[in-house]
Amino acid sequence: MKIQAPHIAYKWLIFSVTAIGVFMSTLDGGIVNIALPVMAHDLNAGLERIQWVVSIYLLTTTCFLPVFGKLSDMYSRKYLYLTGFLLFGVGSLLAAFSKSLSWMIFSRIVQGLGASAMISNCQAIIAKAFRGKDRGRALGGIGAMVAVGFLAGPAVGGFLIQHWGWQSVFWINVPISALGIWRGIQIIPLFKSNAKVKMDVLGAICFILFCFCFLYALDEGESQHWTSFLIIGSFVMSVLFFGIFYMRERTSKNPFIGLSLFKIQAISYGCIVSLLGFIALNCNSILFPFYMSDILHRSPLQMSLLMMPFPVALAIASPVSGWLSERYSARLITTVGFGFIIIGASMFVGIGTHPSIAYIIVAQLMMGTGSGTFQAPNNNTIIGGAPSDRLGMVVSISALARNMGAVMGIALSVLIFSSVKRHYLAAGLAGQDAFMNAYQASMVFCIVMALAAAYFSAAREKRKKRKKQPTGFYESTTA
Repeated sequence: MKIQAPHIAYKWLIFSVTAIGVFMSTLDGGIVNIALPVMAHDLNAGLERIQWVVSIYLLTTTCFLPVFGKLSDMYSRKYLYLTGFLLFGVGSLLAAFSKSLSWMIFSRIVQGLGASAMISNCQAIIAKAFRGKDRGRALGGIGAMVAVGFLAGPAVGGFLIQHWGWQSVFWINVPISALGIWRGIQIIPLFKSNAKVKMDVLGAICFILFCFCFLYALDEGESQHWTSFLIIGSFVMSVLFFGIFYMRERTSKNPFIGLSLFKIQAISYGCIVSLLGFIALNCNSILFPFYMSDILHRSPLQMSLLMMPFPVALAIASPVSGWLSERYSARLITTVGFGFIIIGASMFVGIGTHPSIAYIIVAQLMMGTGSGTFQAPNNNTIIGGAPSDRLGMVVSISALARNMGAVMGIALSVLIFSSVKRHYLAAGLAGQDAFMNAYQASMVFCIVMALAAAYFSAAREKRKKRKKQPTGFYESTTA
């Protein structure tokens, strides 16, 4: 007992360092979105151009996830994670001094690289530090930190901008990054690297270009028009680069990802569940604020308050689902989570034009509870199926599936909404009625995606009972 107690405490110290990175990257999203209008004025950029401050960060973060995942399998996870902190802090510092949009975009690329390095290593470090039942609880705690970051972002951003200008939303990341680096050097162990793992550079380049072209087309499709030469060309190029990448995977002695990973059902089904789940969750993220503004005519403050039940429920449900996954089947808990999402989305389908405040709060609580319930056990299932020498790649693929799902959910729901609204307006329906029909169609799509995710969650085989993991921790680290 005297040996085990500090061992347990040390694991949660490691968790605290990873939580700092998760909180900072999540907080940054909410803060920067609030700063965009003021930033656009100071940098003399219109709406379409200033949106690149958000888009380029998302694209960079997503495209480089597998690269940093591969590097973490080749080299030290500790120093790669700390490099992510450093890049994020440097990018924030550069952004705070930006005098032009082009310099701001460059700064956000540096930030995105840092975020990608942190995200691709965070859960891998958790997986190394926590074994058995504690892992689900730790992953649930990470989900709670995501929710806290979402909650704090708009409030912190508004306060900082009002008192110290938009530059302050980037300054705040600098001391947080320094804290993460300082504590990470002291606490995170030097995990063993695998010198046998090699990088297929051509395969990596093709995969990055595939992701960039595909995500760019999805992100810009509505604003640039889906039938434009630029968008169609981006989709064509994404198919071309994916084809080259696939051929490299089949012929290279050291493939970049290794498609054999997807023969492991825990990984393949888990990533499909993540992709479909995040498509469903993000269907309402863009449309609901417009519903509150155009149909309910709520003020920005009222809108922010009505959106708060989602992250509150997420913050509560994430650690609870992690705790439950220690006692019950992760497959069961994940599937139940999608049940909550389906209930919440069904409430939004029938929300009408004059819902009560209580109705909206309950619907948001259902969606947030579903999000928090399915993520931790599903992530734990994916990590549990990862080969020990490819843990970083598996974690990054899981994160890639989540990010892809988020982008696809927003793009596809907006596409459905716009198409259905145009159809009803052309048919002579009033603007409000056309809006509601389009909104309902998008939320029906959300339900379909959640049902598909629930199916794949329930269909995966029960994992065979594994041998008890060793209780020691340092067997997976170097001195």
